[in-house]
Amino acid sequence: MDNMIEKELKNRSDITILIPLRIDSKERKDNMDACLSFFADNAPNIRIIVLEADAESKYIPVSALKNLTYMFVEDHAPVFHRTRYLNMMLRKVQTLSAGIWDSDVIVPVTQIYDAVNLCREGATLCYPYDGRFYTVSPHVSIKYRQIGNIDILCSDNSLHQLAYGYYSAGGAFVVDVAKYLSAGGENENFYGWGPEDTERRERICTWGLTVKRTDGCLYHLYHPRGINSDYAGYEHEMRNRREFLKICKMSRNELKEYIINSAWHDFI
Repeated sequence: MDNMIEKELKNRSDITILIPLRIDSKERKDNMDACLSFFADNAPNIRIIVLEADAESKYIPVSALKNLTYMFVEDHAPVFHRTRYLNMMLRKVQTLSAGIWDSDVIVPVTQIYDAVNLCREGATLCYPYDGRFYTVSPHVSIKYRQIGNIDILCSDNSLHQLAYGYYSAGGAFVVDVAKYLSAGGENENFYGWGPEDTERRERICTWGLTVKRTDGCLYHLYHPRGINSDYAGYEHEMRNRREFLKICKMSRNELKEYIINSAWHDFI
């Protein structure tokens, strides 16, 4: 990267990264550390909010990021209500753009700011990658966490597997905060893991707002998959799938009425 461009990116602070967190494995904690270290090394002025929700706090941020805010919410439910906590975090954002990040993903900084620029130009939702969501193997994940050089991930994509084909909608995305909240923010009827990533994209499009992508890939570091990395049971699965199908069937006017009358809308 050109030195002038690199310096400019490191000094930018016009986006807030939101990371909801529940530590359910050692790898999850290590990945969170690696994610924060990536930002500390490549975008030290960036604003970050980490919200951990659990029965007790299991995470202590070790990053040197000066604009890092850590929040803890006591929550004894076994299923992590990610959408609810993301809305809580979005209400605290003071920048025009917010990035919503899994605790395990690494995205080149240039792609993040490309997404911010696209939101400035009118997009409501922008993915900081072109749809290629790569799952990184346990071995390569360990190597990356030890060395912290993104070239370990980017130099040879044949080492990784595409998690959801070529057009993933998960992992990380950037929003124009005001426009996104006006369109409902996160749909809190999704409880636990489910198709909320795809619903988000479909809802924004039905609303008549713009969705964009940048060039480049996203890398997801390995962690074991527990109750919050898959459907939490048959009833949870059916409820989340029904919500997704209901949203997909709605017209623009039906969707707007549904969101305005939703239980969480008054708090956005």
